[in-house]
Amino acid sequence: MLEIFATTAPIFCLIILGYVAVKTRLMPTDALPGLGRFVMYFTLPALIFDTLVHMDFADVIEHRFLLAYGIGSLLSFSIGLLIAKKLLNNNLTGSGIKALGMSMSNSAFFGLPVLILVFDDPPTVAFTMALIIENMLLFPVALMTIEYANGKGENQSLLQIWKSVIKRVTRNPLIIAIVAGFIGSALQIRFPAPVNESLHMLSAASATTALFVIGGSLVGSTIKGNMVEISTVIVGKLLMHPLCVALAVLCIPGLSPELRLAAILLAAMPMMSIYPIIGGNYGYRSICASILMGATMVSFISIAAILGILL
Repeated sequence: MLEIFATTAPIFCLIILGYVAVKTRLMPTDALPGLGRFVMYFTLPALIFDTLVHMDFADVIEHRFLLAYGIGSLLSFSIGLLIAKKLLNNNLTGSGIKALGMSMSNSAFFGLPVLILVFDDPPTVAFTMALIIENMLLFPVALMTIEYANGKGENQSLLQIWKSVIKRVTRNPLIIAIVAGFIGSALQIRFPAPVNESLHMLSAASATTALFVIGGSLVGSTIKGNMVEISTVIVGKLLMHPLCVALAVLCIPGLSPELRLAAILLAAMPMMSIYPIIGGNYGYRSICASILMGATMVSFISIAAILGILL
């Protein structure tokens, strides 16, 4: 078990380092949004594009992984929606926000560093496929649910809501990088050495910077609010989501043991770091920030426990 904690410890050390740097004002709070954009618009897109463009096109899409991760995540979202609606007595908007927290992982900022530490040869394809499911399936479905509930009073049509959701998805830099990588792989595009080296250098900075930003973003966050609701979403994300994905993985034959482990691990990550921002658009910023703070703290134990069981 100590070996498992030793594997995950560097992740949380970097998060703590980011927290301490901002807390002691060694790193100004105003710098965090810029660092976050650096990861979101430069380092992660470079990593995704660099990985995909150098792969054989036939190996870029792993349909079994897409199916397993997609089914498991949608199952977790559906169960989360029912739990929030029926057991927590939330309205549909609040239920959609809670269900999103129970089903969409922080693969970009959190999942990738875990994969890098756990695997000798990280399955970057799994990371990319998870991003596709999260950004092109789960996030649109969740936003559609929330916007529909929130827009009923504004008499928005389903077509208007869909247009808004699709616009958000198509502007996502990670989705743009995935599409560009697919095209580059299909056309077998090869770049000169200076371009490749630049992509490698940007890619190498993604995991470290992302974890530092997560830590810094936690400064000022406290866990306050309805503890039953907060605990329910945290348990749903860190336990129910990986269980749903594990069930889907077991039901779909043909996946390699490495990809099975990667799928479950990615599902076991805390929710995305912009969760409070999304919740804030609908009046749930405070409780979403508390949920994110709690999930990040508890994940140190839960990820280690899942690794101990699976390995």
